[in-house]
Amino acid sequence: MQRYQQQILVPQVLKKGQEKIGNAKVLIIGAGGLGVPLATYLASAGVGHIGIVDQDTISITNLHRQFFYTVADLNKNKVDILKERLQQINPEIQITAYCEKLDENNAMALIENYGILCDCTDNTETRILIGEISAAMNKPLVYAAVLEWTAYLTVLNHKQGIKLEDIFSSQALRENELNTCNNSGIINTTCGTAATMQASEVLKIILDLESNLDGRLLCMDTLNNIFKSFKIQKSC
Repeated sequence: MQRYQQQILVPQVLKKGQEKIGNAKVLIIGAGGLGVPLATYLASAGVGHIGIVDQDTISITNLHRQFFYTVADLNKNKVDILKERLQQINPEIQITAYCEKLDENNAMALIENYGILCDCTDNTETRILIGEISAAMNKPLVYAAVLEWTAYLTVLNHKQGIKLEDIFSSQALRENELNTCNNSGIINTTCGTAATMQASEVLKIILDLESNLDGRLLCMDTLNNIFKSFKIQKSC
């Protein structure tokens, strides 16, 4: 517990809360600009078991925002390198790397052993699938998306019962499919801002703390430092 001493001093954590963090199982889908900083914060906080799903290899264009990867890591599997670095940060926790794409064939098997899910993807069909499967399995989902200077964050399938389809229909997501980081770009600090807040939401769920993002969508304009949240209405 000594490594978490400063965290344990926080009234909402204490020793009992740190034990909850140590017993938590969190699955991160996507080991990119959101997944790397998110996994780093959760590992440092002492989350006992972190799973990471991503089939991609490291490319030169990843390096400006995915800071655990280096030039020496080019063409290597993201999840393998990230697992190695996270274990160096915290050898006390378990990291499981899944070098595969989450799809209809493996989603339920990958998700069933984890209590909290984190959507850190940049793929429309994968986002839709995560939303559907997490709702069907009643797994809390911390959703984040980033583009240029803008980030979105919310908590789904939790106490308010809000689902992804209550915010974005599958049709709307597919119609906006071309508007991704690969096409429109991304500022690295926007990734970091969203991922840090995503990590905070995960810890709140683990500690059973109330979150004003359970049932609300946070929109962050990091260019102008404008943060707004909107209440989400259930679609049915």
